[in-house]
Amino acid sequence: MLTKYVLQEMPLLTSLFFIFGVFIIYEILFDGVRSVLSLKEINIESSILKAQLGIMYLFILLFGLQALVVNHQATWIFINFQIIALIFCAVFLDAPVNYPIFIPIVLAFMIFNSAIFYWESWCFALTLFLFYYSLKYIKKKRTNPFPFIYYMLDGLFFGTILWSLARIKFSLNGATIFQQVSYLIIFEIFVYCYIGFFVRDVRVKHTLYEFAHLDALTHVKNFAAFDNDIHALFNQHQSNDINVAMIMFDIDHFKSINDHYGHLVGDKVLQQVADITQTVINANDRNIRFYRTGGEEFNIILPNYKLSEIDSITQEIFTAINNSQFNFNNQTVDVSVSVGSSEIRKNDLNSDEFYSRVDDALYQSKRNGRMRITKS
Repeated sequence: MLTKYVLQEMPLLTSLFFIFGVFIIYEILFDGVRSVLSLKEINIESSILKAQLGIMYLFILLFGLQALVVNHQATWIFINFQIIALIFCAVFLDAPVNYPIFIPIVLAFMIFNSAIFYWESWCFALTLFLFYYSLKYIKKKRTNPFPFIYYMLDGLFFGTILWSLARIKFSLNGATIFQQVSYLIIFEIFVYCYIGFFVRDVRVKHTLYEFAHLDALTHVKNFAAFDNDIHALFNQHQSNDINVAMIMFDIDHFKSINDHYGHLVGDKVLQQVADITQTVINANDRNIRFYRTGGEEFNIILPNYKLSEIDSITQEIFTAINNSQFNFNNQTVDVSVSVGSSEIRKNDLNSDEFYSRVDDALYQSKRNGRMRITKS
């Protein structure tokens, strides 16, 4: 009796719990799929997986809900949920605007509802399309990471248009329209607050990740990130036989630089060396990963590269650093680097063997007089 009373007499509360449940189920589904893909070592970027899975989830859910009322007069009952679904796609999922895909989805939905011959339905579809586009435009153009007021006003504007079209098509009275638009405002506040908390949580996690995995001085990845990546890539090499090469270099006589010019100059040298190296990497392949793994030691991991394929990149980095001018406070600092490189081999039992071979190559360069490259 209580459940029946809540469903019939408290539709707003029921709807809020329903929307909340939709979000929670999606989060559980997303985490589950991501965990399965991770166990199977299938690499899909989280943002792409999030968008694709979310669109499929909402597509099935919307058609499932509409099937409940397809032969009834009250087919308008889920209009607010359709609006919330678009907000979910555009703001929460940040799904890309793929305009051609709208056409078959809209046609299928209109045929499913026997609404393809009503001009109001075509206007409704066009309004939904414009609403989605406007949400994406706001997200792109506003400097505020979450422009709540703009989202609210945008939803109210298009929601009023959609309910006005529904009033004409279904001959709804003014009281019903006022009630549904009021509900929409409450739903929007609820959904945008939920998304806002989620966005803030993501930003906090991203900041914590940067603190944990980025070197504070040079702003490249640190040893913790290197350790995670080298183990993961070694596992991928064993399971999928991908090639992985590595370059390791450090600054020659760096202690002398600190002792002679001071640690502030030493820090400037490290920063400039990192900037030069990152510039060369970006000009070649942004999938190459760069790390500061020690005081003056740097590592570069090159996924999908054989040792024979990295000579030009190695030489480019080596030449760029050794030929650069390091001038600080009217002082010129002579800077050179020694380099070692190798690749994962089939007989490597673990990533430590790979790392040790690169490390030995670097120290071979140092033993042979420094400022040289050694391959192993």
